[in-house]
Amino acid sequence: MKKLISYGSISLSLFLFQLVYHHFSHGVSSASLRYAWLIMAGAGLIWWLVGRLFSNKQLRLSSNLYHSGLACFITWCLLSGVLEIAGSDSPYLWLYVLFGSGFICSSLITLGWKEKHMR
Repeated sequence: MKKLISYGSISLSLFLFQLVYHHFSHGVSSASLRYAWLIMAGAGLIWWLVGRLFSNKQLRLSSNLYHSGLACFITWCLLSGVLEIAGSDSPYLWLYVLFGSGFICSSLITLGWKEKHMR
């Protein structure tokens, strides 16, 4: 239950951030900024369900990797949205997607490890 409250509060914070940002953006909007909170809510719900299936020992490393990947994706969404509203771009935004995907794939791989690998 504590995890759901954490994911919910972070999602709510992202939702409020995008509301305030879009209010002051003079009518310009960005889909990546507008829906960043949905990524957090959906990913949090998925990880909460995964947590019900695996032991705590297996989840620690996987959890750290998964949340690092999630942070990369959320940062990518926020920066992409802010830069899109500002009318700018960055050639380095793809790195957030690359590292985020790597962290999440690593997280899924470590979930499959047996207990003997976790010592």
